Amino acid sequence: MLDVVLLVKVVLIGALTAAGVMLLASWASRRRWPRSVCWSWAVGAGVLAASGATDQWPNWPALEDRARFLTLLVPITLVVETVTAAMRSGKIAWVVRAGLAAVATPILLHDSIYLTDLNGPNSAEWSTAQATIVLGGIAVVLALVWAMLSWLQARTSTRSVLWILILDAAAAAFTVMLSGYYRGGLLGLGLTAALAGATLASYVAQPQPTKSGGLGMSVMGIFAVVLVGRFFGSLATGLAACLLLAPLLACAVELPRLRTVAPRWRAAGRLACVAGPLIVVVTIAQRNFTAASVAPSRPSEPNELRDRIEKPLGKPNDRCRLVDQKQWM
Repeated sequence: MLDVVLLVKVVLIGALTAAGVMLLASWASRRRWPRSVCWSWAVGAGVLAASGATDQWPNWPALEDRARFLTLLVPITLVVETVTAAMRSGKIAWVVRAGLAAVATPILLHDSIYLTDLNGPNSAEWSTAQATIVLGGIAVVLALVWAMLSWLQARTSTRSVLWILILDAAAAAFTVMLSGYYRGGLLGLGLTAALAGATLASYVAQPQPTKSGGLGMSVMGIFAVVLVGRFFGSLATGLAACLLLAPLLACAVELPRLRTVAPRWRAAGRLACVAGPLIVVVTIAQRNFTAASVAPSRPSEPNELRDRIEKPLGKPNDRCRLVDQKQWM
C-alpha cells in the first residue's frame, strides 16, 4: 500500500513553501526584474522543501540522479532565470537558456551506464557518437518546448501556462511512480504541489504581470522527472515523449480561427487539449503496472534473483528502484 501520509506531507510542504516564497518575493521586490523570477524561486523552494520531506535533501557529492537534480540542476536553473531576467536582450537570454537545456541531460545522466564505462573499457551503453546525437536531440526538444511555452505565455499569461504545467507535472509524477521509480515520482509530486502553491498564492500577492520568463524551473522540473523515469525507471519512450510534449497542445487554441472565442472558453480549451492526452498516458501506465503486478512467477525466478545478486547492477539507481518498488507492495 502507498504511504498516504507521506504523499500528503509532500504536497502540503511543497505547496505551503512555494506559496510563502511567492508572497514574500512579490511583496519585497521593488524592481521589475526580480518580480519576473519570483515564480521560479517559489517553485524551486517548494521542490527543495518537498524533497526534504522524503529525506531527499541536496547533498554532495551528488551520486544519484535525484541528488544531481536537487544539488546541481535546481540551483543552476534558478541562477539562469535570475540572470536572464536582468538581460535587456531577449536573444542573449535565450542563448543562455539554450545552454542550460544542453547541460541538463548530461548533469542528470552523469556517471551512469549510458555515458560512463562502469564495467570496464567500452562498457558504456552509448558510444561517443550515439551520446552526442541523443544528448543533442534531447536538448533541442527541451529548448523547443521551453520556447513554445514562452510564446504561449506571451499570448496569454504566466498563470495560464502554469495551470497547464500543473496538469503535466501531476501526470508525470504518477506515471513515473507507476513505472517503478517511486522516489522519482515523489519529486514530481513535490513539483506539482509547488506549482499549485505558487500559482494560487499569485492571486493574493498579485506579482507584477510578466509576459516572459518565470517558466524555467517549472519546465526543467518536469523534464527532469520525465528523464529520470525514462532512464532510471521503466518509463516507455513513447509515454515520456507524450509527457514532455503534451503542454504544446495548448498552443492549438491560439490558431487564428479560435482567437475570436471568449477568453474563458479558450482557457478551458487549453486545459482540455492537454488533459486528454495526459489521462491516456496515466491510464496506459496504470494498466502496465497492473499487468506486471499480476503476472505469474516464472520457474527460473530464483536463479534470476541469484544472478542479479552476484552480478553488478547495470545502472547506479537500480538498487534504489528495487527498494522503491517495495513501496507499492
